[in-house]
Amino acid sequence: MNGFETRRPVIVGVDRSEASHWAVRWAADEAAGHHLPLRLLHAQEWPVDRATDVADHPWAIGLRAAGEAVLETARLLATERHPTLEITSELAEGRPVRVLRDAADEATQLVLGVRRVSEAHSALRIGSKGASLAGHLSCPLALVPEPADGLSGPGPVVVGVDGSPASRAAVGFAFEEASIGGTDVLAVEVRRPTEAGRPELVEESLADLSESLAGWQEKYPEVRVRREVLTGSPAPMLATVATHARCLVIGSRGLGGFRGLLFGSTGRALVHRCTVPLVIVPNGAPA
Repeated sequence: MNGFETRRPVIVGVDRSEASHWAVRWAADEAAGHHLPLRLLHAQEWPVDRATDVADHPWAIGLRAAGEAVLETARLLATERHPTLEITSELAEGRPVRVLRDAADEATQLVLGVRRVSEAHSALRIGSKGASLAGHLSCPLALVPEPADGLSGPGPVVVGVDGSPASRAAVGFAFEEASIGGTDVLAVEVRRPTEAGRPELVEESLADLSESLAGWQEKYPEVRVRREVLTGSPAPMLATVATHARCLVIGSRGLGGFRGLLFGSTGRALVHRCTVPLVIVPNGAPA
């Protein structure tokens, strides 16, 4: 995406969870919208201390059969959503995080489902896979929650902007996503509360937004763009703005309020607060 010219697939990690089913639906929509193939990936971790070949052991046969069943369920979900979509399945052996990280090198986008901890808090349990992969991939990572009333909201693609290289890559992804989805882009920069009441900083942020959006509006003239400069803690502000968004797009590293986003308290808070698909675009992603 963001100008990818190859047909690298959208890859989705699948398991038996309901969250995984929503991830498959998102991934199928992404693959179809970008005219790319979809790869379904299920990893099985075998015992590391097996001394002999146990491939024909009944428990091993059963384990593989269970994995194939997971993949078949995912294939049916994707086919139901997009009957003509090119779909492949892979049953891989190894630690899921390692398998997913290796697969990301061949992906246009890696998609994982995330489960809500509780509806009351609208939080997400990203689990060890999401936590281990966020910020460490060469392709965008989409964390898709279990929605209460549909895969994504009716609103715009919200993108966090701060002028950093990762932010610019995120903006490119957001424009392409909005173009495919027939929706708007809402570009947001968040200033810290300590910077409130300083008009010159708002003007600086608006200039940052204009610079970050330069060129993309010409490339995607059909996409309407809105800009907002907000004051507050970045994670909750972005999560609130994106409540009814199609998705929230951020860069994996940034400046100012987003510095170390995925590795500090701000990043963890945003990941757990976001109630729509959260797409994390790495600094090196094509823009």
